[in-house]
Amino acid sequence: MQNLAGRVALITGAGRRGGIGAAVALRLAQDGADIVAADLCASPTDLPHAGNGQWEELADVVGEAQALGVRGLPLRVDISDTASVQAMVAQIREVFGRLDILVNNAGVAVGPAAVMHMADEAWRRTLEINATGTFLCCKYALPLMVAGGRGGRVVNMASIAAERPKPLVSAYAASKAAILALTRSLAQEVAAHGITVNAVLPGDVDTAMKQWGLQIEAQAFGRPYDEVVAAAVARIPLGRLATPGDVADLVAFLASDGAAFITGQAYNITGGRELT
Repeated sequence: MQNLAGRVALITGAGRRGGIGAAVALRLAQDGADIVAADLCASPTDLPHAGNGQWEELADVVGEAQALGVRGLPLRVDISDTASVQAMVAQIREVFGRLDILVNNAGVAVGPAAVMHMADEAWRRTLEINATGTFLCCKYALPLMVAGGRGGRVVNMASIAAERPKPLVSAYAASKAAILALTRSLAQEVAAHGITVNAVLPGDVDTAMKQWGLQIEAQAFGRPYDEVVAAAVARIPLGRLATPGDVADLVAFLASDGAAFITGQAYNITGGRELT
């Protein structure tokens, strides 16, 4: 357990029970941080994707965090929209007066397909949400963190796809590679304020989004779903898919005082998949 008492943490993409964002929010709450959990809370778009977190789920996550004895605030946000991000930060300033930890977890894989068959809008929305959304949250949340004068932590959720992309996910892989570059550049810009910026690169994590992705892969290559899942597990030396809690444990460390001298780094959490 880390000691995050007295700190305020914003986690985007936290509105899916069983997802990485919800696991991160609850882990940071267990460690004593006050929690702002944000998600789009909107109906799915016409383009195929794994779906958005919903308000009821988001409120449940915050309620569970509050039951641990910390303050919690659920917020709707469209991270690809400047005004929405600005409004989110204004609410955090009004309620808490500070921000110490920013976890840019929200992300999508819209309309995965081969490049020659991918809808233009699928590419555009994936980059807008994953890359531009992470940029906007950093741009508008960091001034509040700097104003606190106590340093801070930014953890950006990338993906092993940024370094080991597979077919059909070119937009997702490109957006996550952009997050790595943003992380390394931003880390240098804010170091003088005592703020660290690091990236986490999950591999195959047992979430609804991963299950959906494996179903897409099975359909695209004409293979049984169970066979595709077994093949994914076989590529992992530790012999299982990651859990959201595995990722949350790493985020909690990077958000802690124990990671005060770590910045601009990218941490794979894959069970060794990239080694095979």
